[in-house]
Formats: sequence, structure tokens, C-alpha cells
Amino acid sequence: MDPVRAQRDALAERCAAAEQQVADLTAALAAAHERIAELEVAAESPISIFDSDTGSGHGLSRDGSDPRVLSIILAATAVVAGMVAFLALVNDNLNTTFGFAMILLTVVLAYAAARTRVGGVEIDISNGVVYIKKGETSYRFDLRNDGTHLDMDGQPGDSYWAVRFHRRGMDDFVVDDTMVDPAEFVRRLREHRPDL
Repeated sequence: MDPVRAQRDALAERCAAAEQQVADLTAALAAAHERIAELEVAAESPISIFDSDTGSGHGLSRDGSDPRVLSIILAATAVVAGMVAFLALVNDNLNTTFGFAMILLTVVLAYAAARTRVGGVEIDISNGVVYIKKGETSYRFDLRNDGTHLDMDGQPGDSYWAVRFHRRGMDDFVVDDTMVDPAEFVRRLREHRPDL
């Protein structure tokens, strides 16, 4: 009888190990299905060669284009014009009309690239204060202070949605959907301004 019991116990252990393996494989399969679904969603979203802060269209113009492209194209064209001007210098053609035109074109394109450069905007809400950094300039709006006035145009999801922070003696600072995720931004604002 003892050999039969030992054999039964060994089979029970093997069954338990097999059941555990099946459970582990089932969990791994479920995780793989979730990862595949995430990758399919990511594959459906547009891919840009430019990094975007938010991944959901932030930093794009309302028409879906990337405003940084113009300055990049102008800068690249300025570099090419500069190389042509350098070749004119090397070939002793810099004093010609062509050489002068290349120098002028290089300067104009470089200036245009610098003027059209789009600086990033960083916005954070912490302890009831909205911190905004745009290029080298910083702004601070205290939502806890009744003296801080703001209005919202439209609702998150509207094409014209924007939040306007009023400033005395200056233009309003406007936050739109190219800078933040509108729904999340409004949710965070309403924690301190429920009437917004």
C-alpha cells in the first residue's frame, strides 16, 4: 500500500506543479495581450520625428502641424547657403554678386530661423499655484488668492478652448491645448477654483 500512496503523492505534487505552471502561463499571456493592445494603440497614433512633451498632440498647432518645422527648415537652408558662400570664398568668388547674394541669404535665413524658433512652455500646478515657464520667462499665478483672475473659453475638447490668466497692465497670459492636456489642466484648476 505504501508504494501506491507514494506514487499518488508524487502524482499530486506533479499535478500541483502543472497547475501552477498553467496559472503562470495564463498570467503571462494576459500581460502579453495587454502589451499588444498598448502597441496597437501607439501604432495608430501619428509619429513625429520631433519629440513632443505630452504625446497627445501638445506642441502642435491647431491644424496638427508642428510649428518647430519652419525654424528647422530655415536653419538647415541657412547652413546650406553658408556652405555655398564658403565655397564662393574658397574659389575667390566672394566679391562677386553671387558671393554677396549667398552671404546675404545666409544672414537672412539665419535671422528668420532665430525669429521663428518656438520655445517650449512648461506648466505645473503645485499647492494651488500655477507655474509657467516660457523660454527664459517665468510666470506664477496663485489660485488660492482671490486677486488672481482667470477665465476659460469653451470646454476641454473644444477647438477654441483656452484659459486666460488676467494680468494688470499687461495682456492676458493664454494657455491653450497646444501647451497642456485640457481635461487634466482644468481638473487641476478646479481643485482650487471649482466655479471655473
